[in-house]
Order: sequence, then C-alpha cells, then structure tokens
Amino acid sequence: MRLGFFDFIGEVPSYAGCGDPVLRLNKRYELILQPFRGELDGARVLDLGAHDGRWCYALAEAGAARVVGIEARPELVARYDDFPDAPWKGRVELRVGEVFEALESFAADGTQFDVVALFGLFYHVMDHFRLLRLIRLTGARIVLIDSEFMLMKNPMIQLMFERTGSDLNATPQIEGQDHALIGVPSRRAMNAMARALDFDVVWSSAADVFGDDRKGVQDYFRDGNKRRAACCLIARDL
Repeated sequence: MRLGFFDFIGEVPSYAGCGDPVLRLNKRYELILQPFRGELDGARVLDLGAHDGRWCYALAEAGAARVVGIEARPELVARYDDFPDAPWKGRVELRVGEVFEALESFAADGTQFDVVALFGLFYHVMDHFRLLRLIRLTGARIVLIDSEFMLMKNPMIQLMFERTGSDLNATPQIEGQDHALIGVPSRRAMNAMARALDFDVVWSSAADVFGDDRKGVQDYFRDGNKRRAACCLIARDL
C-alpha cells in the first residue's frame, strides 16, 4: 500500500473517533498541496484558518522555510503539540487570532509572504473580497484555496447560517452567537474577485487526481448546487 503524508494523523489523540481522517487528508494532500511543492520550496507561507496546524505541518514538510498559521480557537492551536517531532515541525508558528485582524496587522507593519493557504476557510467568511484584498497586500505570489463553491453559472455569493459550536465551522461574529452568517461563492464569483485584484485563477481537476476512487472525497463530486473544489490564484505581476 502506498504511504501518504497524513498516515500519522490516525495516531494523534484528537482524531480518535473521527472515522477515517487519514484517507481524506491524504487524498486532499494530493489535490491541493502536492502540485505546488516547487513553489513552496524556501517560501514564507501564511495559513489562514489553520485549525490544529495539520496543513501548516504539511506545508513545512513540503519545503516552506517558515509557516505562520492563524487560528481563532486556542484549544485547536494547543493540539499541534501532539504532532510528531519531525525536523520541519519547528518551522511552524501557530498564532491564536482573528484572520482579518492578523492580516491588517501584517499590512500595517509590512510583513510579507510568498504563499497564502486557505484550506477550508473561504466558505466560512462573509467578506471574501476584503479577505483577498488584504492577502494581496502581503505580496503573496500564489494563493492556494480549497473551498465549497456554488455551481450557479452567475457570479454570486450564497448566504447561509452555520453553527458556531463546531470547530470545523465559523467562529461567533458577535458575543454569544450560536449561528454565524457565512457566504459560499460561485466559481464565477471567485474568478471575478481574483480578476479585480490582478490574480489569474487556475482550477484543479479533482477527477484527474482522484480518478474513479472517490471514497472520502465525495464532496468534490457532489450533485446539487454546491461542490468542493480547489484553485490557485497567481499574481499577474510575477
């Protein structure tokens, strides 16, 4: 059996009882990270909505010189200590903070990054264009996005609510909020926002990567009006 990067995750205590996270994470790795290992070599990387640092850990292993992860929930950041003590683990710095506040702080002090990763955050926010504009100010040459997208043909953002009690969902937008308002953009909306900020968009093909083996990644092939997808924004002034 071919080994995958996230094979270790099954031994991390916080993943006990989570079904088969190894299979899904390994497959997503092949889609959203593996093709960009060359761009990550020696790069300064910012991971927004970093959760427990699992993708920070993977980005560092892929060659990033430094990875800064921003995560709002301190209990998730604390879980990073449970990851194996690999040579690249120390290249990760996880910070507890709100994504927009962190980006505004980076803009104010001139902190720059080469690559920004949004592996699951983009459909848990409302201010997508503001988020991308602040990312543009970091000087990032590429932005890696893995998100849910609406399948409507027009450029639009579908508003909906989600529970804030799950650590996979949005955090409260006001004190005591149990359901946050989020927006899920269409692919054409993604293209339009990127174009306005002088990014080109390259969409990844889940079918080419996964083939007929869709176990664990069915959401990338979902029928209906919403489907998960991955894309890369490339700054045109490279």
